Amino acid sequence: MGAKSSSFVDREAPLSSGILIPLWLGSLLAMIHTAFESFMKRLKEDYDLITFPLRGKDIIQQAYLKSKGEAFQLLTPESRITLVSSPNHIRDIATAPNEYLSLHAAAKDILKPEYTMAGFNWHDQRGIEGVGFVRTLRTLLTNHLPKMTPGVRRIIERDFADDVGDHRSVNALTLSKRIVTNISGYAFFGQDMMENQAFMEAAYYYNEDVLYGAEILRLSPRFLVPFVGALMPMWLTRQRVFFHGLVDLIESRLNSHTSEKYNDVIQWIIETAPKDQKWSPGRMAFEVMAIWFGSVQGLATTLTFAIYNLCEHSEYIKPLRDEIQGPEGSKFMIKGEGLPLMDSFLKECSRWTPVESVTARRCALQDFSFADGTKVRKGDWVAAALGPMLRDSSLYPCPDKFDGFRFADPSHIERIAVTQPEGPSKFTDINDKWQVWGTGKITCPGRFFVSYVMKQVFFYMLENYDVSMEDAGAKHTLTWRTLTLPRPGVKVTLHRRS
Repeated sequence: MGAKSSSFVDREAPLSSGILIPLWLGSLLAMIHTAFESFMKRLKEDYDLITFPLRGKDIIQQAYLKSKGEAFQLLTPESRITLVSSPNHIRDIATAPNEYLSLHAAAKDILKPEYTMAGFNWHDQRGIEGVGFVRTLRTLLTNHLPKMTPGVRRIIERDFADDVGDHRSVNALTLSKRIVTNISGYAFFGQDMMENQAFMEAAYYYNEDVLYGAEILRLSPRFLVPFVGALMPMWLTRQRVFFHGLVDLIESRLNSHTSEKYNDVIQWIIETAPKDQKWSPGRMAFEVMAIWFGSVQGLATTLTFAIYNLCEHSEYIKPLRDEIQGPEGSKFMIKGEGLPLMDSFLKECSRWTPVESVTARRCALQDFSFADGTKVRKGDWVAAALGPMLRDSSLYPCPDKFDGFRFADPSHIERIAVTQPEGPSKFTDINDKWQVWGTGKITCPGRFFVSYVMKQVFFYMLENYDVSMEDAGAKHTLTWRTLTLPRPGVKVTLHRRS
């Protein structure tokens, strides 16, 4: 009996080994595969993190396509960011309390204003020191636009005469920035500072200085930022010229006893500053500097891209000229608004070449949860994936086709155009699809000024010049982090019409 049992065990041992060994090998291979996948994932994350400044736009686009409308997270040099695109997620950002999600904290982390804006160190949370600038830009400046038209036309005419003359190839960004700086100076300071060349030169370079300074700090190791930042004033000398010029102007306005009524941004900032906090002239100057940065840099770049697109799609020149020479052109010169075909063209330019790939940036001041359960940790960011949304076929039919009249009323168009299912819309509109201006209560209050200035420049250019790219085959843009920027040295040729 014992012999039989031993024989039975001996026969079963090879059978058990024959089953267990493959199972063990399979388990080992699965573990190796899982470890390898985890390693490759970490390697890709590290690679994406290191190369984000050069590939940020592409990284976001690839992740967006994989997400299929769901929220997705990326690790960026600043922090982990949760990017969203669905209407529900965007509304969650729009309605989140300021003490949870903060635009100011995100902007502060990017721009490092305490080092790059002459020492301006704003609060992380919006509204602590008032939001008078919103009324200044959204209401007072917007209502004042029609009265600015004669002065704006003189500025544009002078700048084109100085930089272009009758025929010249010019750097499109330089021309746009000069015009935008001078028009913004007229809107912000009236005539008071327009003839002060040192001040206006500092205003012209202010935005570049902030961006370059902030980029140096963002590329520096965190422990070195305070030391590098402390050295910034040594070469950001124009910041002080701009700041002290603003302080002098504000003090002059505060001490003025004349009955003259000023209608410009700096006066409205003085009048809407929180009375209970008794802002000093320096604090008011900082507010103006922050608004100036937001209004000039993006506007000049957006205008440059619109000029590029007009050159590349010259078939739009005739219908746009016909519009400005008709009743709509006269209406625009009186009211400062209108020109639906030009409005659609400029909106399509912003869809086709958005300056930013993300919008509605917020930093989580506390742990935050979206309605669907997506969680964001304190210190992480959230944003809308603007760039990919603008090329999403579910939002924009034929998204890879430039159609300057896709947002116009079809009855105003003499040809077949790609149109939006929701119908005509304006450049300055805000909705779930069109996140160019931000979302919720913190949308761009200066968007009507942006539209007005771009239309004024296009009006004058179409009226007086034929325009084309100097090198039509060259690449005209470059990307850095989440930005699309004009490539240095890109020129357009302007020839005065007879």
